[in-house]
Amino acid sequence: MDRAKEVFDSVTGNGLKPSIMSYDILINGYCKKGKVDEALRLFRKIPSKGLERTTVTYHTMIHGLFSEGRIADGWKLFNHMEARKVHPSICTYNILMECLCGTRKIVEAFSFVRVMEDKGVSPNIITYDIVINGLCKDGKLEDAKKLLNELPSKGLQPDCQVYRIVLGSLCEEGFVDEEKDLLIKMETSGCAPHSMTYNIIIHCLLKKKDVYKAMPFLEDMHKRGFSADASTY
Repeated sequence: MDRAKEVFDSVTGNGLKPSIMSYDILINGYCKKGKVDEALRLFRKIPSKGLERTTVTYHTMIHGLFSEGRIADGWKLFNHMEARKVHPSICTYNILMECLCGTRKIVEAFSFVRVMEDKGVSPNIITYDIVINGLCKDGKLEDAKKLLNELPSKGLQPDCQVYRIVLGSLCEEGFVDEEKDLLIKMETSGCAPHSMTYNIIIHCLLKKKDVYKAMPFLEDMHKRGFSADASTY
């Protein structure tokens, strides 16, 4: 980051005007390093440089604030974004959804899906991955399964990530038969399970000392040419 800042300063020092993309890159770098106050300082400086903050500028800064646990500041910035008529993208909404689900505000997350749709932004598979993960972590496995089954009717194909999320929760709850059914469904839908999928299931079962239940999954894993790794055990 220090080198990036040096380059940035040298550009401005030579009388050249950095683009908003330059600011976005630097803000993102500071946020990833956890230097959110430094990122905010740059964010606030942008209008004085004759530049307009973009959707990317805002959601990068919002994500940085959320990542540091500054939830109220992140939402305040989102409200500022809307007040300035900067239109949120699907990426912006997914960042907000992740915050809601991460703080177990599942009801608000569902309401936010409707807000997105009302504003002409269609939720994508990442949106539903986030919601289903939130439901599973909140102990609402039945709701998560129902939403997973509804995805095709919404024009979305479940991805490997969402299958792994639900499989992990099924394992935690001890629903081994449902896990097997879901693995079959996963494969027939064109999302073949791979080693990580099996590792999640087997690790969970072994953690619960269900060695007998883990064996069929381990055998199937080896038949498919996958090898167990440290995460399996």
